[in-house]
Amino acid sequence: MSRKQKYEYQFKLDLVNKVIREEDCVHGLSKLHGLAKSQLQFWCKLHEHHGEKGLENIVVKSYTADEKLEIIRYYQASGLSLIDTCAIFMVASFSTLYQWVVKFEQGGYQVLVDKRGDHFKKEKTAKKMVKKKVIPGINDSMTDLERLTIENEYLRAEVAYLKKLEALAQSKQVKKKKP
Repeated sequence: MSRKQKYEYQFKLDLVNKVIREEDCVHGLSKLHGLAKSQLQFWCKLHEHHGEKGLENIVVKSYTADEKLEIIRYYQASGLSLIDTCAIFMVASFSTLYQWVVKFEQGGYQVLVDKRGDHFKKEKTAKKMVKKKVIPGINDSMTDLERLTIENEYLRAEVAYLKKLEALAQSKQVKKKKP
């Protein structure tokens, strides 16, 4: 999923090339074009680390907690700036990395885990489990209470069956051990 880009690829490339050829400085160009100085610095770093391809649209993506941790550890160990680190890992915004670092320092690894939508995932998983396991006596016209009552009875019977099966297996093992 990509977001709408505010600046065209060619515009970014032209500005970066001017900085590289030292035709103008970052401060002067950013002021002339109404850009944040840090934005132009970021484009220059993207170009430095990834070439012209780095100036193409950065796809905004979701990062796993492990990916975030890897980027944070690299940032802390390397001593590079937020802008440099984001350019290396193609993180779309250095404020995002800053937020990850602050959260990690305050709460550790667990705060890096994205929990958005978890309750929807749990509901879907529970519904899938019920749908996969065909329980006799349940139909769509039943109320939730009726459905849950029948499912509860079914699960109790299943647990009792499994306990008896396990007891039988254990008794067979005991008989085998006796000479």
